[in-house]
Amino acid sequence: MVYNKDGVSFEHPVGWKVTEDVVAQDETRMRSIDLEGPNEAVVTLMFSPFFSGQDIEKFAAAAARNRADAARANTAQQARMGPVTATPITRQVAGKENKGVSQRFVVSMLGQNLPHEARFFKAALDGTTAIIMTQVADEDAKAAEPGFAMALDTLRYHAGKR
Repeated sequence: MVYNKDGVSFEHPVGWKVTEDVVAQDETRMRSIDLEGPNEAVVTLMFSPFFSGQDIEKFAAAAARNRADAARANTAQQARMGPVTATPITRQVAGKENKGVSQRFVVSMLGQNLPHEARFFKAALDGTTAIIMTQVADEDAKAAEPGFAMALDTLRYHAGKR
């Protein structure tokens, strides 16, 4: 399947779907696209020229804090986030090798401990900067990886097509 809208395009497997494509109504004009796969696998693509100076390690650390705060605030689910272990990684994004950060953490919910991994990458694309996050439970990672690889490697951004 091909997603192509307002200058952003990428391929994704059948059964995966774009669930959100929004532009922030503030000075950042950040565009955020969520692609969801089976078993709550998710790819979040964020585009903004303001990301050019953003350090990916600091961005990932802030995302981990926000994830933990959101879990604490959502008392109905009673989810708890364990400590985060971050390591540097590389991956193909938009046809180029990019450095990123892998975060490993455990989500504790309803008496179960579910190890997860979130990965963050930053890529310069045709007049903007993209920050990409993928997240999936370890038990579903092998099944989700081909979908992550397809979306990230085929990601394209064309500034003139908005």
